[in-house]
Amino acid sequence: MVKNLTFIIKLYQDFIRTNDENTPECDKLKLNSFFESISDSMIPLLQMFERLSEKGIAFRLGLVLPPLLCSMLENEKIQSMYIEFLDKRIALGKKELNRYKDNTEASELIRVTVERNKELKKLFSEDYEKNLIKQFAMWQKKGFIEILGTCATDIFMPYYADLPEALSAQVEMGLQSYKKSFGELPEGFFLPEFGYTPGIEKIIRAYGYTYTILSSRSILLVDNPPTNGIFYPVRTENSLGIFTADPLINDTLFGEDGYSSNSVYRNENRDIGFELELKKLTPIMEEKSARCSTGYKYWKKDFKDEFAVSYNFEDAKEQAKEDAQDFIEKTAEYLSKAAENVKDVDYVTSVCCINENQSRKQWSEFLIWLENVITDANEKDINITLCKEVISKQFTLEKITPYYSAGSGGGYGENLLSSRNCWMMRYVRKATERMIDLAERFPSDTGLKTRLLNIGALELLLAQSGSLAKMIDEGIDSEYADRRFRLSINAFTVVFDALGSNTVSTEWLTKLELMDNLFPWINYKIFSVKK
Repeated sequence: MVKNLTFIIKLYQDFIRTNDENTPECDKLKLNSFFESISDSMIPLLQMFERLSEKGIAFRLGLVLPPLLCSMLENEKIQSMYIEFLDKRIALGKKELNRYKDNTEASELIRVTVERNKELKKLFSEDYEKNLIKQFAMWQKKGFIEILGTCATDIFMPYYADLPEALSAQVEMGLQSYKKSFGELPEGFFLPEFGYTPGIEKIIRAYGYTYTILSSRSILLVDNPPTNGIFYPVRTENSLGIFTADPLINDTLFGEDGYSSNSVYRNENRDIGFELELKKLTPIMEEKSARCSTGYKYWKKDFKDEFAVSYNFEDAKEQAKEDAQDFIEKTAEYLSKAAENVKDVDYVTSVCCINENQSRKQWSEFLIWLENVITDANEKDINITLCKEVISKQFTLEKITPYYSAGSGGGYGENLLSSRNCWMMRYVRKATERMIDLAERFPSDTGLKTRLLNIGALELLLAQSGSLAKMIDEGIDSEYADRRFRLSINAFTVVFDALGSNTVSTEWLTKLELMDNLFPWINYKIFSVKK
């Protein structure tokens, strides 16, 4: 019996305007977080691929690189801003070296951080030629990674199940973006927030996808649960393959007693950006500017002296190796028990879906742990593979009708329509209905009307992102989310009114196209009724 282990890491980034003359502090903070994602996750992933390849390890890893993320990574202005971001961190590090010149332990930690930022700058500017998407595409072509497709934005699909044109538009736009970024078509589709309701599989399958991944509730709460539970793929009535996301992985890694909670790991909640006076944090921060993280973090999770430097990278690295070995042993035992309870199959699979934003903010050593897991897995007879490599017999899989479920809230996405954010739904739903109507009323327009319709379609896609509602519900980056949503809804309303009155300010339209400079190939007809 083959024991398969699949990792899928989802990266995500909301759209941030960079051509706005008056960029608010909330947008600057989101941009800082985006650059940290590049430094702490994206480039380290590429470096990990290179190390594993040099060792002759035929690794396998699934990734989700959504259209908004790809579009921002391909933006030349953002590429330049990222280099400036690294330069500022290097300059701050030099100031910190002077501040801690009499502390050998702290000086070494700061020096390593400064050198790391210099290395990132060289890798990004020279080795990768500022094109990370090209690098990920290269590793996919080599067969080491699989990049899954997804929607244009992080829409929670069940809330639009009665508007199939909206879902088709999201899936189609995501597919177009994928092809332009990676030069091929994906087999796997990643559902935002694992949001599923019966009927969605018809739209996904219609665009050529082979499989998707659902929450365990969608599989286990059906009237006739599959014979082999969550450890073997099944299919829907139209033969869309279904894998189940392992329900235990989040607690195993990030729970109260998960690996990331070990006291030796770096404390991600403490950063000199929130500890020092602003005047000591130039050039990253200026007087009266909003505080943000700087990457200079000197404390481990368990510290006794509030002011003493306590983090030791070598200790954390060794702990990550030990935790990787522990995970492999427990996973081998876990899959062996699963193998004892399945029938008429030759493998069992655990699909571990991991949110990059969570891993980065809770466990900076996560990728060190993951590299050790991949390196040592063969010792315990665990086959690290890709979903697409184990679903070749999809037309013989057991058929089920998955249950409505989600990977957020209590399992049903209720946090995306809570008392804090429910006001958003009436606006975005009305805008969606209007966009579908506009696509029918203007089936073949050109010129200025087409530009209006295209920007209207773009603004609607942005407003449909469930991540905005999630931020408002959690109270994290809520100012940014509120502003981003209102900007898109207001822009769509102006478009709708302009088409109704047959008047438009070309100056306003041109300015909006420059500020929300996404998907230049967008065609509003993606919202047309499919016949």
